[in-house]
Amino acid sequence: MRRIYIMVACAMTAYFTMTTLVLPESYQNMHTSIPEPRIDVALSHSTVTLGQSFEISTVSYNDGDDADLQLVSVAFPQSKDLDGIKIISYDFLQSPHLIEIGKEIGSQYAGGAKTVKSQYPSIEAYSRPSKKGDTFTMTIQVTPKEIGTFHIYTKSVAMPHTSEFAHFPSHGIIDHQGEFVQQHTVEVIP
Repeated sequence: MRRIYIMVACAMTAYFTMTTLVLPESYQNMHTSIPEPRIDVALSHSTVTLGQSFEISTVSYNDGDDADLQLVSVAFPQSKDLDGIKIISYDFLQSPHLIEIGKEIGSQYAGGAKTVKSQYPSIEAYSRPSKKGDTFTMTIQVTPKEIGTFHIYTKSVAMPHTSEFAHFPSHGIIDHQGEFVQQHTVEVIP
């Protein structure tokens, strides 16, 4: 019986040594994937007449580690709906989603996903997975309904969202999801 107690004591000592000294160090030295999304955006026109269409072309890149998911969002903060906005082409691995006003959408990915209600329409295209070096494209045709400056917001987000590098851009205007976006404009004239 004494021999069993000694064996149990040795096993317990080995277990506590591993969990307090060896394992935490090995977890700290593990490489965490850090995807780095980036997008280039081109507008076919900087000025259009009312009733004329223009195209938004996006090319998204993953410059970092493999991502479980990479998303590109093209939003229309002045629009009330997606009338006059249509997807011409895309080569993302999944079909783009049309986001209407009031729809629940993700936010604050790094601190535990939360949701907010969409305040304006957008199109979200994504690829699951997105390998290092992958590129994906999307072209959208827009026919503005009003005269004036037409605004477009673009961004890209990658998961896992473990650092500020998992979001592009890293500064700029804050959108309805509390995230940085690039702003692009087209002048609509009579």
